[in-house]
Amino acid sequence: MKISRYFTNLAQSYLEEIDDLVTDSEGKSVLQRRLKDKRGEMDALLAMIDYSPEMVAVIFYDAFGFQSAEVMQRLLQSEPELGDFLKWDVLRKSLSIAPWAEPLIATTLKVAGGDAFLVTAATLEFVRTKAAFTASKSEAADESGGDDDDSEDEADDLGDAGSDWLVEQGFDTREE
Repeated sequence: MKISRYFTNLAQSYLEEIDDLVTDSEGKSVLQRRLKDKRGEMDALLAMIDYSPEMVAVIFYDAFGFQSAEVMQRLLQSEPELGDFLKWDVLRKSLSIAPWAEPLIATTLKVAGGDAFLVTAATLEFVRTKAAFTASKSEAADESGGDDDDSEDEADDLGDAGSDWLVEQGFDTREE
């Protein structure tokens, strides 16, 4: 199966965003506290859904259960700008949703682009929950070499790492 460029690019960034939330500088687990803080800042974060959806999608960490892997796999092949991207009301029927997330969903649907963002957030959560991503993340760090001067190379490396990770999960990357 081929994965759209949209989700190939976002998947690795989303996984890294979550990884950044897991521990503090002392190595203590702070994920739940940071998620609570982000959910409390939701109104401000929603302004970022168009240009950094992966940073906002963490609000919905563990919000969704997936009743149809087939629906989610089809979504991974789609892009918001194309006609094949599901509407939230359609996708919602194939999800179980945590009760705490319902008010957040209602708030999200009130903003421009909220429908497509929710579909994106659910799909990113599908990627996160259906694969072990820590090994591919450490491989990506090894490949990047930690040189901050080559940001374009790092972006390419991250894109390649995201593509490699999706291939490891049994998906084909989109051919250009």
